[in-house]
Amino acid sequence: MKLNNTHHAAIGALLACTTAVPSAALADDLNVILFSMPYTQGLDQLEADFEEKTGHTVNIDVVGQDVFESRITLSFTGQTGDLDVVHTPVIQVQRWIEAGWLQPITAAVDAMDTKDDILSGPLDAYLVNGERWALPFFAETGMMAYRTDLLADAGYDQAPENWAEMLEASAALKANDQAALAMRVAPGQGFNMFVYPMIMRAYGGTFFADYPTDLTPNMNTAEGLEALDVYASLMNDFGPEGIGNFNFGEVAAAMQSGQVAMIVDGTSIVAQALDPDASQFADQISIAAVPTGPNGRSPAIAVHGLGVPADAPNAEASFAFIEWATSEDVLTKIALMEAYPDFTRASVAQNAEVIAKYESIHPEFLNLKVQMLGDAIGHYRPLLPQWPQMGATIGENINAAVNGIMTYEEALETSDQDIADIMAE
Repeated sequence: MKLNNTHHAAIGALLACTTAVPSAALADDLNVILFSMPYTQGLDQLEADFEEKTGHTVNIDVVGQDVFESRITLSFTGQTGDLDVVHTPVIQVQRWIEAGWLQPITAAVDAMDTKDDILSGPLDAYLVNGERWALPFFAETGMMAYRTDLLADAGYDQAPENWAEMLEASAALKANDQAALAMRVAPGQGFNMFVYPMIMRAYGGTFFADYPTDLTPNMNTAEGLEALDVYASLMNDFGPEGIGNFNFGEVAAAMQSGQVAMIVDGTSIVAQALDPDASQFADQISIAAVPTGPNGRSPAIAVHGLGVPADAPNAEASFAFIEWATSEDVLTKIALMEAYPDFTRASVAQNAEVIAKYESIHPEFLNLKVQMLGDAIGHYRPLLPQWPQMGATIGENINAAVNGIMTYEEALETSDQDIADIMAE
């Protein structure tokens, strides 16, 4: 059921007592659902650590993102009470709050002894309507990775600094029979719509006329058309075979295997490309800032956290797991185990082993990540309850344009109409 204010107050009072992990209060089994990414894969391996710390067990289920969406929708709408903790992307949180699918954890978060160690940007991304709705475990931003040897063979001693240079360098690479660039093209609000706005915003394109004050759809503009032309040209003219269906997994694999010379994606994907245990060419890969455009640079940004479903049977137990899963100890372990540079605690960034690991991958990795986070805007993808539906629909249109099913103008005109229809519902 959707919780009323009385329920929220009672839960807040209960959660306020959970500054430590209280094993006696925990359920025998907690059910946690996450979708697959380096942090969640690492957390899955630490189930035994939670049992050792608390004496209680947890079932961590890591699934594909599409499966995740189906599972949580059934659980939330069916009010089954079968989930104790849920992976909570910040891009989804306003829709879930509006639907009554999450419960606030404000009192518990504010009572944490280590709250000030959490980076303020990711932490406050979950501050909506005066309440806190999740604790962040991941803050990713855009970055480029490139093969220094292949760029040198094409006549370049550094990565392209802007998208126009990216087109030029890609043509030079193609002349050497080398696929130039891979980016996500598969449709989805977290797939192509994670990367495409890096180009769209760089050329001055926007989703709305003046977000958030004027939400008139505004994608079908001269700037938007130029950006879509650049994106589609880069993918179709200079991308690898099958690029029209590439998602982040294929992008990472293309760079690791030497299929492409460059990728532009999130920091977690770039970290995988640099991982010498997974990448055949790690010693020939360097990193660079996301390219700029006539309107500047706009790196992608994504924040993920852990929240408590509204119908979770034991809110105290749920928060105890979340506090453990986002602790310095756990984030440090996963940062060392996985390609996971997107931790959300300052103490982890100061850990000597973590610093050594990422400096060994690339001496400027953490510094460049900080620079890209500084250049990113919080509403890179609009922070609206309707965004998941909106982003999915726009993503289909952009994918159709890249794959030649729609013209660029048709794709953007249709997107504007789709946005208007969704906003009017």
